[in-house]
Amino acid sequence: MSSTFFGLNIGYSALNAYSVCTNTVANNVANANTPGYSRQVTNLSAKGALRNYTYGTLGSGVDAESITQMRNNYYDVKYWTNNSNIGQYEKKIYYMSQIENLFRDDDDSIEGFVSIYKTMTNSLESLKGSGADLYIRTQFINNAQSLMEYFNNMSYNLKSLQSDCNQEVRALVAEVNSYAQKIAILNDKINTIEIQGRHANELRDQRAYLIDQLSQLVPVETEETQVMNSNDPDKYLGGTNFRIRLQGQLLVDGNEFNQLECYARTDKVNQNDIEGLYDIRWAHTGNEFYASADTMSGQLKAVLDIRDGNNKENFQGTLSNVDSINKKIYITDPNITNVEGMNMPPTGQITIANRVYNYSSFEMTVTVDEKGNETATYSFELTDKDLSTLGGKVGKDVSIGRAIDARGIPYYMSQMNEFLRSFCRKFNDIQIYGNGDGSLVPGSSDEYLNGGVDIDGNQMGAFFISKMPSGKENTFEDTHLADGKKNTSTTYRSDESNYYYMTAENAAVNDKSMKDSRYFASSSKTDEEESEAGLVDKMIDMHSKDVIYRGSDGVQFLEYIVTDVTVDGQEAEILYSNYSDIGVTMDTYRMSVFSVDEDEEGLDLVKFQNAYNLASKIISTMNQMYDRLITQTGV
Repeated sequence: MSSTFFGLNIGYSALNAYSVCTNTVANNVANANTPGYSRQVTNLSAKGALRNYTYGTLGSGVDAESITQMRNNYYDVKYWTNNSNIGQYEKKIYYMSQIENLFRDDDDSIEGFVSIYKTMTNSLESLKGSGADLYIRTQFINNAQSLMEYFNNMSYNLKSLQSDCNQEVRALVAEVNSYAQKIAILNDKINTIEIQGRHANELRDQRAYLIDQLSQLVPVETEETQVMNSNDPDKYLGGTNFRIRLQGQLLVDGNEFNQLECYARTDKVNQNDIEGLYDIRWAHTGNEFYASADTMSGQLKAVLDIRDGNNKENFQGTLSNVDSINKKIYITDPNITNVEGMNMPPTGQITIANRVYNYSSFEMTVTVDEKGNETATYSFELTDKDLSTLGGKVGKDVSIGRAIDARGIPYYMSQMNEFLRSFCRKFNDIQIYGNGDGSLVPGSSDEYLNGGVDIDGNQMGAFFISKMPSGKENTFEDTHLADGKKNTSTTYRSDESNYYYMTAENAAVNDKSMKDSRYFASSSKTDEEESEAGLVDKMIDMHSKDVIYRGSDGVQFLEYIVTDVTVDGQEAEILYSNYSDIGVTMDTYRMSVFSVDEDEEGLDLVKFQNAYNLASKIISTMNQMYDRLITQTGV
């Protein structure tokens, strides 16, 4: 049964409800440009009706039941997934542009590989018929050293860039941990509010905004479940459990979070890596976190791909035999079959059937059959004490490092090494053997019939050398002697002086030639006079006719490298543009749901103002009626 003043209560409920609606509109307008803010709405519902025996039921007014944010989880998830791809390719463009600038060659402003290489070959042309001219010899030697210094500088710059990537990996991991901690704290605050039956709209907005930023770094998988009573599974307790996963592992679990940590590698993965590169693992379990996996995306993956990318050209093969007594394993079917392509460190870790072992040295033996076909086999000397299980792994896959499907710094370093080893080896062979066939003078074991001689008629050694950390020059004498004798098999050891030790970092012209231009072979033993410069034509032909790199001559080196860099850069730009367009579309859908439209808020403001005025009119009218009833009606 309604009371006498029932109408006033109805009007009062309307005043309260539309006052809340107006305040919500005011809050929306105030936060129209606040990053991450979601539009809020007041949810109105009719109050419970009263039973009336005359009329049946009688409405009792309106309630402002709750204030909730306008948010669509489907659009959020799609946006976060796409945002990881945007972050990945945006970061990749940044680093690829730096690599492209390093290999830039512009005759007008920047003297790069092609300019230096052509200058060297042009000075070699000048030696024709002038082999004894010390000025021309000095000019060529200096130009050859300039080419080596070009690679030295490229190695330094690429290693500096690798160091920058390494530091950014550490910074990005710290940033991921920071976001995880902040989100866990917000989860706790959200539950504190919502378990009381209210909605933590602003806190939820802050959490979503943090996930927006986190998704640029790593791909996130989110899940939110209601907290139910363990004794009554159908009873909702008011809170939620919000989780974030990376690679299926929990990063955030309600108000708890797990951290990633960086730790320095004890062994190199690639021959030319800098020391102390960081790997990533979960701090609470110690399990590896593979941020460069194919299923990953985000800025962290992009940086690791640039830092570690080897284009899947890491050492791979098949375990063929195990010598447990001497702690040696033998590898067949390797993907690296020549000394020019070797890119593994001299000591490190080798993975056999997903288990890691340590090796202290290795050697590659290249065997040539009667038809001229070459076969390469490897042996590694292991340092692990327990090798009992290796016998059962014969036929299993073997690898050093991980195959990363990206062309990063290790790839470009390896390509420079491959070019240098091939180029310098062919050039040195002409210097040492003359015609390069290694023909021996009958009855002699150390003199070559057509061997190159310096200006004083002495047997020439290696012109291009590599400088060892000890300061000693690696002149590849053992390698040349083996080649010169035309062995049917040649062994390259990781602890000997061979072309494996020549890298872009340490390649140089030998000090003796740099100090005295007389020490350079422009003629062979068969030339009557040094001025005839009989070897020069062979050196010139080597540059233009011999296969030095990827089936082409030397000058093509930069074209191939620049093509690789350009293709990768353009691919990154295209994918970034595509994902950015998708991101704009997804953001438009999101904004259509939760963004504040000032025109719409203006209309709502007018609507709620009119409703509030009408509620006030109801109270005013009811007041007049009660005044007539109470004060002006005689009883």
